[in-house]
Amino acid sequence: MQNLFTVLVQTIKSRWAGLVSKLKLLTNWNFIRTKIIAKIRDFFYSFLNLKPRNKNDYITVFGWMISRRLVHAMIIVIGVLSIYYIASETSIFKQFGQNGGIKTYKYDSVRLRLVSDNVRITGKSGYLAYEGQVEKGYVTGKGTLYSKEGNVVYEGDFVNNKYEGQGLLNYPSGNTMYTGQFHDNLFDGEGTLYREDGTFEYIGEFDLGEKNGKGVLYDNGENEIYSGAFSSDSIVYSELLGKTVQEAADYYKGSQVLYQMDDDIAVYMKQIEGVYYGKGEEDSLDDSIKIESVYVLKDYFGYGNTNIDTITKLKSILGDPIYEGNSTVVFPEVVCINKLNESENSLSGRVTVSTTELYSDVIEVNEFDNKYVVYIYSFRRGDLIYSFVCKGQGEYFDFYYVSAADA
Repeated sequence: MQNLFTVLVQTIKSRWAGLVSKLKLLTNWNFIRTKIIAKIRDFFYSFLNLKPRNKNDYITVFGWMISRRLVHAMIIVIGVLSIYYIASETSIFKQFGQNGGIKTYKYDSVRLRLVSDNVRITGKSGYLAYEGQVEKGYVTGKGTLYSKEGNVVYEGDFVNNKYEGQGLLNYPSGNTMYTGQFHDNLFDGEGTLYREDGTFEYIGEFDLGEKNGKGVLYDNGENEIYSGAFSSDSIVYSELLGKTVQEAADYYKGSQVLYQMDDDIAVYMKQIEGVYYGKGEEDSLDDSIKIESVYVLKDYFGYGNTNIDTITKLKSILGDPIYEGNSTVVFPEVVCINKLNESENSLSGRVTVSTTELYSDVIEVNEFDNKYVVYIYSFRRGDLIYSFVCKGQGEYFDFYYVSAADA
């Protein structure tokens, strides 16, 4: 009896085993996927290999007969690619959990052009390039721009993909370069410019990315050097004209050396590469001497956003010179020429001079070689006269000075 029961059970199991195996196969994902792919492949194969049988199977375009099947196939392929693209994009946008609810877009994403929200934007190689506000695809509002290395490039206000408003710009190293106002990607308005080591360089007004307006210049130790007017990234030296020596001390606070000859003085302002000259009167106090001319120890002249280094270019912007010719050197020119020759050969070399050092920063000039000759071009510009000192008649000058036209 027991054997009969065992045989019955084995018979039932054998009949169900095949059914269970078939059911498992039909519900297996790999089997289903293979079937689907095979069906799709067969469909496209038969679709694309069905040759047109008559004229109704063609579409006429500009006299060309194109297979309807081919057109349909192209539409399907484009549709599939579009669906794939949207699906791949959506997979990026849905990263809410790990990005704190902020969507992430590729820099060239079509969908980004429609967005007005806080977003993250990745660069071409996949790094985080920007995080902040956008409006209809344009970076507008508060945001942070990053480099490939992950350093902050700029943080602040944007308008239409440009720095606009209040912001902070960094050096490639990540150290702060500038904090303040921007316009059209440039420093514009009130701001602070830093050296790469983190020390102040300048605090004041900017225009078109350059120092323009009132400001304060600092040395590497963040000590104030010069406080006054700036234009096109340069000090407006002419603002010292007519000031007393005491008043000049409110402008220039850096290291200086006083040269005096009889009642005249020439003060070398080392950190701004300048010398101011004042002619004293008998028994007058040094502090009451007024500045008559300011010498700039640079071989170029700043004009707008351009540095001009030849006489020909000077003539093109300042016109014909009001004076041109040889001249024997005067006291302040001697100071300038010898200062320039301390670092490199300038003009005809040093001027022979006899001096007495009263203090480390006060030197009395007893006499100098008054046969030393230079060539001068003088131009008038408004109420000022600019004189350019050259070795001889030619193209290049070694330094220049500015004085009042009515002096």
